[in-house]
Amino acid sequence: MRKVTVKLEMQLVILVDEGIEISQVVNELDYNVSDTTTAADILDTEITGYEVLDSK
Repeated sequence: MRKVTVKLEMQLVILVDEGIEISQVVNELDYNVSDTTTAADILDTEITGYEVLDSK
């Protein structure tokens, strides 16, 4: 079996309470990436960065 590192970019649309910093929300996100084929094991996941595109 080989260890493969994949960079994954995600786009989220979220509703956020007024007065809350986006960085606080992003840092506390709970996310899960799983393989449904059972042919691989996910060893680690990480959000490597984010950019606020719009804030209304």
